[in-house]
Amino acid sequence: MVLHILSLFFFINLIDLSITEGQKILNTKCIDLLVGQYRCQHPKIDDQTQEPQGCERHHFVLNGEEKFNDTAPIICYTAPKITCQGGIYNETIDGYVFEKRKSCRWTNGKYYRTTLILSLFLGIFGIDRIYLGYYVSGLLKLFTCGFMLVGALVDFLLIALQVLTPADGSHYIIDYYGPRILWTEFNENRTYLKPQTY
Repeated sequence: MVLHILSLFFFINLIDLSITEGQKILNTKCIDLLVGQYRCQHPKIDDQTQEPQGCERHHFVLNGEEKFNDTAPIICYTAPKITCQGGIYNETIDGYVFEKRKSCRWTNGKYYRTTLILSLFLGIFGIDRIYLGYYVSGLLKLFTCGFMLVGALVDFLLIALQVLTPADGSHYIIDYYGPRILWTEFNENRTYLKPQTY
């Protein structure tokens, strides 16, 4: 009798486990899939900005401070026999098609080369600052002859090192083989992996 009760209890537990596993698979969102459960296409690159097409800036508030996140859409496909929510089933690939967001550098029409040339030749008049959207400091440079040439030299160096960027927080439009600087952040709690590109 005890053996029958234990076997019945074990059988009921197996049924409960299979139901919860099935629910986990169905409740998984496509964007939350693990690496290896999906593959993505390479994003289409915009010829003008050299960034993925559809790069957008999304504003959000975190701890009372306004922040932003720059992302572009890419198309991804699940591996066969992987089910998820938020995708469209495609019979030819036996999987789901969904959109994932990839980080990008949002640009707003300010060219790095143009800014550098303006700073070199017209920086004493503050034209570089006005081009970037810093109107007050541009007018101050105009009326003080580039802060006695020292401000013009400092601004040229800051623009060349890409420290001084457009006032709206966007990035420069840089040629494909141009001198793009990427700032790297090191933190104890994060690990940065460079993707294999060959």
